[in-house]
Amino acid sequence: MSICLSLVYFLFSSILFTSSLFSQTRDNDPVLLVAPIQGPINTEFQEFGPTMTPDAKTLYFYSKRSNRGYTEIFKSERNKDGTWDFPEEVSVLNSAFDDQSPFISRDGKTLLLSSNRDGAIEVMLPDGKVGISRDLYVSNWDGKVWSTPVALPSPINTEEIEENPHLLGDTLLFTRYPFGKPNLAKVFYSQFQNGQWSNPKPLPSPINDSHATIAAAFNDDGKILFFASNRPGGYGGFDLYMAKIEGEKFTDVENLGAPINSSEDEAYIVFQQVKKTFLFCRRVEGKSFDIFTASVPKQENIVQKKLEETKKISLDSVYFERASSVLKPESSAPLDSIVDYLHENSDKKMKIIGHTDLTGTFEDNMILSKDRAESVKQYLVSKGVEPKRLVTEGKGPTQPVVQGTDEESSKKNRRTEFVLLNP
Repeated sequence: MSICLSLVYFLFSSILFTSSLFSQTRDNDPVLLVAPIQGPINTEFQEFGPTMTPDAKTLYFYSKRSNRGYTEIFKSERNKDGTWDFPEEVSVLNSAFDDQSPFISRDGKTLLLSSNRDGAIEVMLPDGKVGISRDLYVSNWDGKVWSTPVALPSPINTEEIEENPHLLGDTLLFTRYPFGKPNLAKVFYSQFQNGQWSNPKPLPSPINDSHATIAAAFNDDGKILFFASNRPGGYGGFDLYMAKIEGEKFTDVENLGAPINSSEDEAYIVFQQVKKTFLFCRRVEGKSFDIFTASVPKQENIVQKKLEETKKISLDSVYFERASSVLKPESSAPLDSIVDYLHENSDKKMKIIGHTDLTGTFEDNMILSKDRAESVKQYLVSKGVEPKRLVTEGKGPTQPVVQGTDEESSKKNRRTEFVLLNP
C-alpha cells in the first residue's frame, strides 16, 4: 500500500494559488514529508495527544516525565526557526493524578482534557476494589490564562473511560471503553442542544467495528473524519484512517498509508490549518509514542506576499448565494488563507470591503455589500480571529473594476477586498 491520495488532495486543497496540484518526486509519487516534531519534545517517555493554538505558536501534549508517576499536560512555544522550545508543565490544567488528551478548539477559547483526578467517577471492579475512571473536563481561556478544569456532566462522563476529546461547533467526539478494557474502545459523539449534551452514541459503521477505534477528529469544515483503528488490513497495530462525511453517513474509508502508517502503532492525527501540517503519534520501535509531523513541501503564500507588498488584496473567489450574504462552501479555501495570515500576524487589523456588480438597484446593492462583508467577518471570527481586529464596509456598485453588466464583468466586480489598517 502507498500513501492515501485523498490525504494529499486534502492537503493541497488547503493550500491556495499553487502552480500545480501536486508536488512530485522523480518517481511521480506525491510528496509527503513525515518526521519527528522538531525540538526537545520527544523523549524516552511517552508523548501523546498533540494540539495547537489557532495561531500555531503553542503546542500542548501530555507525557509522563516527573517522579510523581502521573501523566501531565505540557506546552511548548514555537521558535522563530520553526522548532519547538523546551516544554513546561501547565500547572493550572494538571492535578495530582493522570491528566491527558488535551484538545484546543478552533477559536482557541476552549480546552478539553481527560483526567482521573479527585471528583472523577468511581468504578467498582470485579475483584471488589474501587477504580477511578477517566472523565472529560473543560477549561476556558480568558485571554491570559486557562481556568481550572471542570468536569463535563452526565451523560458524557460515566463509570467507563472517556478520553481523546475533539470538539467542532456543537459536536463532541470522544473515545469510550470499559475500565481496563481498551481493546473495546469505540468513538462516541454528543451534541450540545438547548443548553445540554445529548446522550452519547457510538459512531456508526464503518467507523466503529468489532475492533478498537480511538481518537477521532474532524477537519475544520466537518467534511472529513480522521481516526485510528487496529482493524485488519493495516500496516500493523493501530493505523490512521480517513473517511468522507456525507450527511449522517461515512463513506470512502481509506488507510492513510505509508509514510504515515508503519509496522508500529499510529494514532491521534490532527490537522493544523495555519501551518498546513498534520500532527500524529507513532510508537517508535522498542519505545513509547512520539509526536510526528506530516506536511507537503512549503508553497509560496501569495496572500501574505500581496498584503506585505500592497497592504491589500482583492478576491473574486469568495462566493455567496445569489442576491444573498450566505457564503458558499467553496469560499472556505480563499477565506482560510486570510485566516492563516491574521493568525500568523496577530498584531494586524483588517478592513473587509464588499463590492457588488452593476445590476440591481443602488440601495439594494449597498445593503448587500455591507451584509456580505459582515458575513465574511463572522467567518473569520468563527476561525478564531478576534472581532476587534476586523471592521467592515460595503461599497456596493460604486467602485467597479470594469464597466458592464455581462456575466464576465459582473464576476470581476463582485469581489471582497481585504485592506490592512494602520495600528
